[in-house]
Amino acid sequence: MTNVSDTECVRDLSGPLQVFTVYTAAGARVWSTADCFPGTGTDIREMPAGSSLQYNIRWSGTTSNPGCTADRVYVPGGEYVVKVAVGKLQSTPATLTIN
Repeated sequence: MTNVSDTECVRDLSGPLQVFTVYTAAGARVWSTADCFPGTGTDIREMPAGSSLQYNIRWSGTTSNPGCTADRVYVPGGEYVVKVAVGKLQSTPATLTIN
């Protein structure tokens, strides 16, 4: 998360608002942090202009669906796309390769 503005910003970066989602290269949704363990609470951060915060997540390499109602299976190796949203803010998609 980077504040690219010229002024400090204050933003809630909590689990319910911070969503990581993985898609196949063809665009099919594979997994999301919002599915099985969406997080709770608030995490209000003050970010000076130009500052960055890093968040690390762990993904088991299995599928998920909203509500976590389907069986979770390991995804095959290949190219995937990761997108991150914090509320209405969207990241630039990043490529993920699983060998």
